[in-house]
Amino acid sequence: MQQGLVIDDHPIVREGIKDLLQKAVPSLSITTSPGAEGVLEEVCGRHWAFVVVDINLPGFHGLDIVKQAKSHCPKTPILVFSLYAEEQYADRALCAGAVAYISKDRPPSALAESVKAALRGETVKRPLVRHPMLSEREAQVLRLLARGTKRRDIARRLEINEKTVSTYKTRLLQKLGLRNLVDLVRYAVDEHVAD
Repeated sequence: MQQGLVIDDHPIVREGIKDLLQKAVPSLSITTSPGAEGVLEEVCGRHWAFVVVDINLPGFHGLDIVKQAKSHCPKTPILVFSLYAEEQYADRALCAGAVAYISKDRPPSALAESVKAALRGETVKRPLVRHPMLSEREAQVLRLLARGTKRRDIARRLEINEKTVSTYKTRLLQKLGLRNLVDLVRYAVDEHVAD
């Protein structure tokens, strides 16, 4: 039986994730943790088929746990499950070593499918920041453009002005050798950017 670890400081969330995953993959045995002191020892102290961790934990940042875990137990697949929108943390989480970043506003099936993919040894969402030509901010703008987000809404979400969004769009077109927004969206779909 494969064993997974769910780390979240809210008991209802922990139990909800446990129940969801055990229904999705009946062969799983799920252990839960509030992510208190000693959480890194919990993550690396035994062989887990996967670990689901929140970003906001008391006294810890989930991304720090990901980074440290990847140094101490690099074979353990870690999925970050967070309240924050993907454009805020997905690239950072994946670059830190997570195999997936799932926002809590996604449907429950998104987490279940991500765990199943991790059990198969897959990285669920490739960080665009690893594209040799794109900065993290360029990747965020590309993802939002691909989702059809309006320029003013992108500016508001990323706390930049609309003119800067246009500058990023122009830079993306140049860097990726594309002609227009339609080409950018097609590229994003092909690269699974807007998932």
